[in-house]
Amino acid sequence: MIEPGEHQFTPPPPPGAGPGAGNPWEQRQQVGYGAGLLASIKLFITSPGAAYALTLERGDFFSPLLFAVIVGWFGAVIGQIWQFAFQGSVAGLLPPDIREQFLLYMATTPLSLAINLILTPVFLAIILFIWSLVHHLSLMLVGALERSESGFEGTFRVNGYAYVVQLAAIVPLLGPLLSIPWYIALLTIGAARLHRTSTGRALTGALLPLVACCVCGGLFMLMIWALAASAFR
Repeated sequence: MIEPGEHQFTPPPPPGAGPGAGNPWEQRQQVGYGAGLLASIKLFITSPGAAYALTLERGDFFSPLLFAVIVGWFGAVIGQIWQFAFQGSVAGLLPPDIREQFLLYMATTPLSLAINLILTPVFLAIILFIWSLVHHLSLMLVGALERSESGFEGTFRVNGYAYVVQLAAIVPLLGPLLSIPWYIALLTIGAARLHRTSTGRALTGALLPLVACCVCGGLFMLMIWALAASAFR
């Protein structure tokens, strides 16, 4: 029996039973935007397997995009709050000659803060599309799309709902570090479910772009170091 004010969500299908009926956010027209958003956030945090089992394989790009923008924007706001809270403490630990430069670098005017918060959703959407494409190509390389019926839309949905990791910004300092393994885990679970592939291939597809970025970043820093060393020499 459903108590007043509660909502009934379709339970996740058993493994191999086909596409889900939609997670709470995808059922927001029936349950309400606020209830659907909060229920989905809770589900992707506490039980990502059940959340992705409910998630539609196809339907639209708007639902995961809007979910990613909302939670990503909230995470950005929390990050700004922690930045203001800690920059004074960090500055106090610096030598006087460096302290002024640090505070000048970290200074944010109300206008620049407002512009950043306005443009954040645009940047989040652009990054989501680009990273989803990179992730999709990675899944293709490891053979994780052989049984997929959702194609790029499935990968986009996996990445869009994985943006729930942006809420790790609530944890000061350690939040960004905690979000990395959490993000990999969500990509792995989501790809395995929506593309109907093995966990091993889904994990490899999630790690490959990150490893490539680390290698490219390392090579770039090595090149900068070599150029600087030759200039001083």
